[in-house]
Amino acid sequence: MVAHKNYAALPRQKPFKVKATASPTVAEAGETADGDPHMTIYSTVLTNDFISTWTTGEPGATIPWHSHSPEMYQVLFNVEGRCRWHYKDNDGTERSIDGNPGEVIYLPAGAENRVEVIGDEQHTHIGALKRPRVPRLEHLMGETEGLYDHTEFPAALVYDDMNDRVVRQVDSALVD
Repeated sequence: MVAHKNYAALPRQKPFKVKATASPTVAEAGETADGDPHMTIYSTVLTNDFISTWTTGEPGATIPWHSHSPEMYQVLFNVEGRCRWHYKDNDGTERSIDGNPGEVIYLPAGAENRVEVIGDEQHTHIGALKRPRVPRLEHLMGETEGLYDHTEFPAALVYDDMNDRVVRQVDSALVD
């Protein structure tokens, strides 16, 4: 039986708490071509491997068509309201999947998709995304006008878990 555990080999044992709606937003969510109301994507935590987001929207709100890196799948946890994810399959055929409260949606990596709040209630979902080396297909193709600089992806807490250090933080979004 081990009498004493040595925690020195573990990363620093300091948790962080982030207020989602005080986190930076991902700007392109608001750029809808048809003037629809937009959803707000709050970027909460970014580590070497992982991105977490908190996304909200009123009925009818959208995130326009966009794509992700071929290695960036999304797991989306529906908290409240209903949302529809439109995506293009391998043949380019547009399909959709609805998410209700308490359901989890998996979107495959690289899928071109758009999102809309359906029904008459506000929608909120939490996103858990693999952090890719190149965040968007648009970056690979050089079509970056209006996109964020992927080397400075916004987040309330950017944590280098390989070296056990805070890289960047938004003090007003961190809660004691």
